[in-house]
Amino acid sequence: MSLFGSWADALTFMDLQEIKDTMGVGRQVWQAFTDQVGDPANDIRLLSALPRVAVVTACGQAQFPDGSPLLPLQAAQVGLVWRLSRRVVAAKSGLREDQFVDIDPWGEQTEARSEHGGNSRHGQGGQSSVVTTTASIKERVLKMSALLDAQDESELLPPSNEEVNNWTQAYVTIMGALPDPAEEPTASQLAALAKRTLVHDCAPYTDFSVWTPFARRTIKNQKYRTVFPLGDGSFLTKELPGPVNFQMWLGCWRVFKSAALMLNISTLAALTSYERFVERLVTQWPLCWGLIAQAEDKMRAEGLERWRRRIITAAALGRQTPINWDPAKPWTAVFEMAIQDTEYWAENVHHPAAAWLAAGSRGKPVVASEAALQAHMAGNHEGATEATGDEGKRRAQVNRGKRQAKKRRMFEDREELKRWRSSQSSQGTSEVKSSQGKGQSKGKTKDQSGKPLCFSWSAGNSPCGHLGPGSECLGAVKRVHKCRICLSPSHQEAKCTSK
Repeated sequence: MSLFGSWADALTFMDLQEIKDTMGVGRQVWQAFTDQVGDPANDIRLLSALPRVAVVTACGQAQFPDGSPLLPLQAAQVGLVWRLSRRVVAAKSGLREDQFVDIDPWGEQTEARSEHGGNSRHGQGGQSSVVTTTASIKERVLKMSALLDAQDESELLPPSNEEVNNWTQAYVTIMGALPDPAEEPTASQLAALAKRTLVHDCAPYTDFSVWTPFARRTIKNQKYRTVFPLGDGSFLTKELPGPVNFQMWLGCWRVFKSAALMLNISTLAALTSYERFVERLVTQWPLCWGLIAQAEDKMRAEGLERWRRRIITAAALGRQTPINWDPAKPWTAVFEMAIQDTEYWAENVHHPAAAWLAAGSRGKPVVASEAALQAHMAGNHEGATEATGDEGKRRAQVNRGKRQAKKRRMFEDREELKRWRSSQSSQGTSEVKSSQGKGQSKGKTKDQSGKPLCFSWSAGNSPCGHLGPGSECLGAVKRVHKCRICLSPSHQEAKCTSK
């Protein structure tokens, strides 16, 4: 027989007073306890929803009117009332006895609580799914670095199906339908974001290099390219993790928006306003995505928490706070204040983008203050630690191509001159040379504008000798068809009257 009777006996209790009478709790003992936790009236559900730590702490701080504390037996009576209340609620919710986990508030046990979705998991009827584990069994854990933030090396437990169902139902309540598959976060992503925001009370930042749509298939495959000036006129190209364009950013953001609505982190209006603000930045500066991506990521990683501290400080000093400020749900107001931070966006996007465009769009835009800071930090000289990037490689390749083309032209000129001289000697041009005056045997090589002449056409040899005046050169290198003696395009050397 159980301490509280059979499982069916739990269904007979109708209110909290019956449970107190069963355990023999006195009126003064109960009054001292409720002075610490609040009066649940006669509602069994309210008392069963209290966490174990609240019951233990309240019993330790409870005092009678004369200032004396509760005796151990009196505290044990309060604990039994709490345990029986949880048992009654679980039984009436339809839970089987073998599924119910009874918790002794005064017992010493290892509690493996989930680190997401609140302080502990709650099953049907409000019971806490506290699991006693042994050192020989290792739970399956998730990595925050693979789900939320590449710099966070902590771990978390997977969420239960009931938690995921509750989060999904919260989204359906707001939006009226299930999320699109491309915008639906995975259960692991939801657990990681819940741990960061709901448990640790941190800013809802997600690294879009790992937080992606269809996360299991596309994890850690996004990178965008940005270029840093080295100070000598050259640039260093670096690949940073993140979405490569606005469309990929939008896909990651919509997954985050769905998760934020499921976890009640922010309102739909604030999230949509932030999305449209980034879209306006891309519309204004379509060639500066690397700059916008860096500024937007830094705002979510650092700026959101900074704005929350500003608002909390203003409220503590009695100053004006945003209209929609709620200390329990701060991120709606924080997202809207981030959009209105004109000084930040001007320094990190507008000014450097405008300067880059005014300079002829050479290189890539960077924030001048960050570049100057990195240049003066010891051991962080990016130009000294990394080789020339892709831009320098492309410039070297173009120069190499120009040199090779020049060499090919010079070689072709020499070869054509050799062929012309050999053809002249084979046709007995020595008579023509002897009849010419001194210095006239040397024909011109370029016309009045400096363009090279076609030797074969002027001499009447192949491949262009049979062509008429004004025709296009047939050689590998196109040359001008003019007489090499008088530079006339109407006749060849044999018909020239100036020799």
